[in-house]
Amino acid sequence: MPNILDFVFLNLAISVTFTGVLIKKFEDYVPAFIKKSFSYGSFAYQGSEANFLKIIEIPKAYYRHFYLFSSIFSVLSLFYMILVYFLGFSVNEYLFTVLNYILLEDQTPVSVTAALLALSLLTLQCLRRLYETYYLQVFAKSSKMNISHYFAGIIHYFACIVVCVGQAPLFCGSQNREKVTWIDTKTTILFVPCTLIFLWCWYEQYQTNIIFAYLRKDKKSNKIVTEDHRVPNGRMFKYVSSPHRMCEIIMYTVLVFLITTKTFVCIYLWVLSNQIQTGIHAHEWYKKTFKNYPAKRTAVFPYVL
Repeated sequence: MPNILDFVFLNLAISVTFTGVLIKKFEDYVPAFIKKSFSYGSFAYQGSEANFLKIIEIPKAYYRHFYLFSSIFSVLSLFYMILVYFLGFSVNEYLFTVLNYILLEDQTPVSVTAALLALSLLTLQCLRRLYETYYLQVFAKSSKMNISHYFAGIIHYFACIVVCVGQAPLFCGSQNREKVTWIDTKTTILFVPCTLIFLWCWYEQYQTNIIFAYLRKDKKSNKIVTEDHRVPNGRMFKYVSSPHRMCEIIMYTVLVFLITTKTFVCIYLWVLSNQIQTGIHAHEWYKKTFKNYPAKRTAVFPYVL
């Protein structure tokens, strides 16, 4: 039976894909308020129409809040799971009830190892993004986003962490420790390759964000010298316009292999649609804005898209 998170993320995936395709194919016919609500950052809508939406726009720098929230929530959740699995703590009955109410799970779909590994990797990602958004990235003061993007980000990280915890043994289904599946065949096979692939993407995304940062910072003084957009070069930028989005997709592909449940698949479809659509629009913006933009670059996946 679909739960509320399935419904939310399937609708988000469909909405983002439909709106992105609509704007790309029929931009001249799409109402300004839709374009203004959908677009932000480098490809933000520049028209003068739909200014009434400014009242629900917030600084793009508020992205930081996603990672502040998710870092705290993921670290606490991981710590609690360790207490339950390795120190014999019982799952709080109110937490058990809430998780089952949200996820509607009456059996355990993943092993302890898969859940712990997925949440550990996700926590690592949240912590790095927290550092980047507070100490590395440069957000233009004029850059705004619709508040719907803000709430989508908070809900996204809340859901990812809740699924990692709430579909793990003892947190759903039977609370009998003797029936706990500590590791299964799939996780045994995927543990090392999934970890290595995730960490490579984690590192590559960090290097991409360093390149982005020093398009606006002086490398010697580390001071901001401009808020203008420039053409990034180096590393995976040789092949795609959005290496960070490509890495994000691969990292969530790893997570969905570890947590292969219908709810995490719905979250994955949302990540896939959002990263691809924003990547395509950013790529089109680069090509329109910079006359000598490298022709061989694709949007998100080398040589493919």
